[in-house]
Amino acid sequence: MDAQTTNPEPQDALVIGRRAAEELAEALTLAGLKLPSLNGSYPVMGRPHVELGGASADAVFALARWIKERV
Repeated sequence: MDAQTTNPEPQDALVIGRRAAEELAEALTLAGLKLPSLNGSYPVMGRPHVELGGASADAVFALARWIKERV
């Protein structure tokens, strides 16, 4: 865990959450997957937050399969 995500300034937490969501979206795209509701959100308990959101069952099965193949 990066130090900036454990105690960010309140105004930075939203920016960090959005950046984390963008990073995950890019990684999922490389795997051929997309979570349409993936979004950086307002901080929770002062920490950056990412909402993974909803996805189709097909997308979730594909993501689970992709992860299991690599563990």
